[in-house]
Amino acid sequence: MSKAQDYPLGYSAQEAQRLKDQGALIEELTEDVLRRAGLRPGMRVLDLGSGVGDVSLLAARMVGSDGTVLGIDKAPSSVEAATRRVAALGVQNVCFEESDLAGFATDKKFDAIVGRFVLTYVPDQAMVLRSLTRHLRPGGVVALQELDMSQISQAPASDLFMQARGWLFKAFAAGGAELDMGTKLYATFLQAGLPAPNMIAATPVVGGPTSGAYEQLVQALRSLLPTIERSGIANIEAIGIDTLAARLREDAVANDRVIFMSRVVGAWALRSVWNLSNCSHE
Repeated sequence: MSKAQDYPLGYSAQEAQRLKDQGALIEELTEDVLRRAGLRPGMRVLDLGSGVGDVSLLAARMVGSDGTVLGIDKAPSSVEAATRRVAALGVQNVCFEESDLAGFATDKKFDAIVGRFVLTYVPDQAMVLRSLTRHLRPGGVVALQELDMSQISQAPASDLFMQARGWLFKAFAAGGAELDMGTKLYATFLQAGLPAPNMIAATPVVGGPTSGAYEQLVQALRSLLPTIERSGIANIEAIGIDTLAARLREDAVANDRVIFMSRVVGAWALRSVWNLSNCSHE
């Protein structure tokens, strides 16, 4: 993965808003995974790739005033936006730090490590996860959510939708993203020295004139435009980004089409009392 383009969606204000919108739409799915994983009041939580703070805020509500959440993200703009956000909300048990996941270092131990849609953009996922779990106390939990983007589809499929889907996939791939990280979570947990995870998956299915699915797809494409242009995937003017959502909606409604969004996969496991390397007892 290119160091210059490690996050193909970029760090614009538009992308920050897209992340907030996405977080609101799938919050219940994320909360379900965290509850199944055992997040509870009083826990100390590390949120990986915390972005603008959605998962950190959710975790903060779950661990309560006796718990704490530390969100880490490599983008200064994201850390600043998340910090302003929690300050405006008056949330006291969350803070954020700028750090690359692979280089994160701390003397703190956490009861839970969580993350949503972050390993997708990380090279050497198992190695990074193994390194991060060294900050997890024995018996602590790792709970992650990732996407299987290849599951995005439409029935019956239109030429316009398939074209937009193709642009999306090619841009993510050009930016070095792992399109189906959800499917790879099981193997990644094992390769990181964790037990076989419990897993659950959900695929949002949407349609009709009031669905926000069209805007979701187009918001992602808009953030990906620099990657699309740089990689020569499509002519930007030909995409017609400003009218694309309306065209997708009009076509879908006129032809009774339904959209299957990315499959959202959750996985969680407890860290054993045995060391994650060489099986030496701690």
